Amino acid sequence: MLFAKSLVEKSDKMVKPKDAVQKMSPYHPPTSGRGKKLRLDFNENTIGCSPKVIRALQKIDSNAMSVYPEYEDFKPVLAKHLNISPSELILSNGTDEGIKMIIDTFMEGGEEIIIPTPTFAMFKFYASVAEAKITEVLYNEDLSFPTDKVLAAINPNAKLVVLVNPNNPTGTSIAEEDIIAIIKKASENNAIVLSDEAYYGFYEKSSINLIKKYDNLFVTRTFSKAFGLAGIRLGYTLSQKDNIAALAKAGSPYNVSTLAIIAAKAALDDVEFVNKYTQEVRDNTDWFIEELSKLGLSVFPTDANFVVVKIGEKCGEVCDTLKEKGILVRNRTRDPLLEGCIRITIGTKEQCDQVLRELKTILGK
Repeated sequence: MLFAKSLVEKSDKMVKPKDAVQKMSPYHPPTSGRGKKLRLDFNENTIGCSPKVIRALQKIDSNAMSVYPEYEDFKPVLAKHLNISPSELILSNGTDEGIKMIIDTFMEGGEEIIIPTPTFAMFKFYASVAEAKITEVLYNEDLSFPTDKVLAAINPNAKLVVLVNPNNPTGTSIAEEDIIAIIKKASENNAIVLSDEAYYGFYEKSSINLIKKYDNLFVTRTFSKAFGLAGIRLGYTLSQKDNIAALAKAGSPYNVSTLAIIAAKAALDDVEFVNKYTQEVRDNTDWFIEELSKLGLSVFPTDANFVVVKIGEKCGEVCDTLKEKGILVRNRTRDPLLEGCIRITIGTKEQCDQVLRELKTILGK
C-alpha cells in the first residue's frame, strides 16, 4: 500500500513538456501499410528511384557503415547540379529538418510567422514548438495565391514569411513578381522569406536565381518527390553563404546519413531517369484533369504532380472504397477551403487510367 502511494506521489511530480507542446495537436500522417498499394496519397514518385541508386546502395561495405558521414565530396556535386556555390547550400534530414533549422536559427519566441493556408503542416508544427506567433493567411476561394493579403500581413513583428511554390495541397504556383514583392516588403520589416520548392521537378520554375540578389531569401528542396527518394530523408536549403553558415552553426553536424549521400549522388548521376518521369507526369496532367471533369467532378488547376478534386459529401466514402481497391488518395476535407475534396497524385498513364476506371465505377453506384 505504501509502495503504491509512493508511485502516485512520484507521478504527480513528473516533468511536463512546455506549454507550447502541450497545446499542440499531434501530427499523425497515415504512413503504415502503403508499400504494396498504388500510392497516390503522398505525392511520391510512383515508379520509384533510378536503378543506379539501388546498384550504388548494394555496393556499400561495412567500412562505409562504421564511420560518420562525410559530405564534402557530395556538396560540390549537388552545387554543380544547381549552378550555385557549395557555400550556398546546407543538407538536411528531409525538407522538414530544413524548415526546423531556419525557424530555430532565426526566430525568437513570440515573433510572428506568416503562413498562407492550407499548406504543408510542418511549418505550423515547428513554429508552434518554437513558440512563434502564427498568422495564417487564407488562400483565395479559387485556390490562387493571396498576394495582396500576404503583403498586408507583413509587419515589423513578422520574422518569417512562408511561400510554397507550387503549394501543397492546392497545387497553386506563385508568380515571380509576387515573390519579389513579398521578399522586398519582408526585407523592409527585417523578416526572412522561406520558399519551399519541394515540387520544383514538376514545375521547373525556381527562385534560386534570386538568392544572390536578396539576402533574406531561403529556398528549400528535397530528393523525396521527383527523385523518388522519400525513404532516405534528404533535403537541402539554399541561401547566401552567411545565412548558410548560421544554419550550420545551429544545426547537427551529422544529420544526414551515409546511405542518403550515396543514394542522392547516384540519383544525380541519372537525371535523365528523373526528367523522363517528370515529363510523363506533366504530359498526363491536362488529360487527367479533362477525364476527371468528364466524370462530372470539379477539378482545380495545378502546377504540381497532384490535383485537388471536389467530390462533395461522399468524399470519405470514395477514399475508403478506392483504398479497398488498393488505391490510396488523400482526403483533404478538413483543410480550409477544401471541404469535400480529395488530392490525387498524378502518376503514369497506366496508373491514371486505373484511378479513372475505379472512380467511374464508384460514382456510377
